[in-house]
Amino acid sequence: MENTALLSPADVTVIRRYVHTKYAPLPGGRRAEIVADAIRRTLEKRLPDLPPEIKGPMTDELIRRCLVAEQRDVRPDDVFDICAEMDIENDKMELISNSLLRWLDDRAPGGRWSPEQIASRIARRKAAGLESAIGVIEPNRSSSSMRLRSWAWAAVTALATAVAAVSILLWPNAEPVPKTVSPEPQAIVSSQPASDIGMPKELQFAAIDSKAVKEYLRGRDALIAEEPYFGAIVESARAHNVHPLLLFAIVGQEQGFVPKTNKKAKEIANNPFNVFHSWEEYNTDIGDSSNIAAKLIARLGRERPEGQEPFSWFNETYAEDPAWSDGVRNLFVKLNSLPQR
Repeated sequence: MENTALLSPADVTVIRRYVHTKYAPLPGGRRAEIVADAIRRTLEKRLPDLPPEIKGPMTDELIRRCLVAEQRDVRPDDVFDICAEMDIENDKMELISNSLLRWLDDRAPGGRWSPEQIASRIARRKAAGLESAIGVIEPNRSSSSMRLRSWAWAAVTALATAVAAVSILLWPNAEPVPKTVSPEPQAIVSSQPASDIGMPKELQFAAIDSKAVKEYLRGRDALIAEEPYFGAIVESARAHNVHPLLLFAIVGQEQGFVPKTNKKAKEIANNPFNVFHSWEEYNTDIGDSSNIAAKLIARLGRERPEGQEPFSWFNETYAEDPAWSDGVRNLFVKLNSLPQR
């Protein structure tokens, strides 16, 4: 099964930094709430198409378990674990299995899964000793609430807990959140703050959902959605350990993703990064220009001083426009939040 992360702590850091910049005047507690809501919506979009009474608690539990308690990536295997822990009626299992099958096919076309195999996998995980469960609340069954297992009550308020956890774990300077939010996640805060120097992990190379990115670019009539442009940018990112979406964001800021309607689109696409001043002064090919841009960003990343905001740091060397960093940052966040295809 394609097991690319659905959401990672690095993604959360990108969201946090974006909110910190965009909503700087707001109190820290309010910004933490905005971060938690953005995390929840981003993850929910990447989950299977399930009934709300299943998808909502599943989203909250994945946040609580993976991002807050264990501080790790949310992966497709975690979705199977949650399904196994749910007390799902037999007549709903076919619906769940079919939804999971469509989701897996979208993530990895041509996969080997069938509804029966998925149902069997869930059953095996259930039998493997997974304890605790989320109850599937059925409005027309008065006894349904009794089917919630021990931690299911926490799932009902998991979003509020996530607000507190995000504030504590990822927003060290935030103002205290309201007293109605549980403070318990403080117990898992590390006493040693992470070093903020060099290229941030979230800007280093990572696999991307090419289908989703290409769909977004084609919606912008972007020439770089086609080959050889798209592939060359990704390969240059890989060669220099730079996140591909950072390079695409730079192209978006520099040349609006090179719309095909521009009469000189093919010339611009040779150097959409405007390396060596501009595509007009240095008209090479996409392999060369993307390699130069990726190499420069990688070097700047390695040289980033402690505490320096990375996009602003890149801006000092890459562009004269002081607003360049805001544009690249916003595009990077946008590309990271695309629904998976």
